[in-house]
Amino acid sequence: MDRVSQYIVSEVIEKGSQEPIEVVFRIVLFNMFTKIETYELLEGQLGPLTWATYNRQAYKNVLDEAKDDGIKLYTGAFQKPLPKLGHKGYVNHLELLELLMQDLPGQLSGAEYLVDVFEYVVSFPGMSNFISGVSELIMHNHAGMGDFSAYQLLLNLTYSNVINFSESDFVVAGPGALSGLSKLFGDSMARAIQAVPGIQVDVMRWLQVTQNEHFKRLGLYFSGLGPDRLPMQLCDIEHTLCEVDKYARVAHPNIRGLHGRTHLRGASFRPSSTFSPDIHIPKAWSHPDRKKVRIKPGGPFKVRKRYVISRIIDHRNNEMGHMEFKVRWWGYSDEDDTWEPEDELREDAPGAVETYLASIG
Repeated sequence: MDRVSQYIVSEVIEKGSQEPIEVVFRIVLFNMFTKIETYELLEGQLGPLTWATYNRQAYKNVLDEAKDDGIKLYTGAFQKPLPKLGHKGYVNHLELLELLMQDLPGQLSGAEYLVDVFEYVVSFPGMSNFISGVSELIMHNHAGMGDFSAYQLLLNLTYSNVINFSESDFVVAGPGALSGLSKLFGDSMARAIQAVPGIQVDVMRWLQVTQNEHFKRLGLYFSGLGPDRLPMQLCDIEHTLCEVDKYARVAHPNIRGLHGRTHLRGASFRPSSTFSPDIHIPKAWSHPDRKKVRIKPGGPFKVRKRYVISRIIDHRNNEMGHMEFKVRWWGYSDEDDTWEPEDELREDAPGAVETYLASIG
């Protein structure tokens, strides 16, 4: 029901081509900046935003001009880790968009569980704070590890029909939600998390399942969401805990959260967009598959690191006479360079091969 989510549903997802690849493109593009004005700027300058007509240089030109005019391209409401893909500023996000679009639509159509999508998305540069310097991540099914940016993209995708899972299948507890939990339950929450890693997700599931009991206990009337009076889903609980944290920082600054935050800077609200919609429930929510909660059994789940080529720096023929290229990887030193077969690189990174061959004549 927040302004940005309503915009994503009505103006990004349900407006324009409903081909899955185009829906995914618009969602991922919006998620790179999470700012209505930036999306409208690109649309106003470039016309309908489609993967079929996408051109990085055209997008860069529009963003360059806006930046030169002093326009802020990102919102302060969401932290956007900048993927280190060898460019300046937002061009890195454009390349991340291109990397995601190579296989994300196919991953979505073949996913058995919602967490499968998360594991794929969080493996990309800039989508997880836990990837740097490790070969893989271990994510317990109740631990909620991972970067909140990847989870936010996951939720935006669930507003569309490109994936049909219950929003209560999986959740990531962001820093605001963790702080909100600590303000609800006091020091016992920190002790519980230390004793049982990941228990914060179990607590959020308990809050979701018992929500009606708490409304009754507190004498509160909860109207539900939309004409069907939908109950709060797991992601709603996570978001609401963030609001608890923000409210408490203004109303009760003496109560310390899990991260020690007690005040809220810039607490006054000033609208920055003329977009003011009626409440719009996503059409995709009517799909019957969304009524069944599917939590992936087993665990821990492994999120493999995705290696991204920085550049090719050398070549040679191996003992079999086959061409190999020496690859420098983003985020790694020259000590981590590897020799990779030509046929594999031409399949996985043809642009890098062509750029290198052109550089050596």
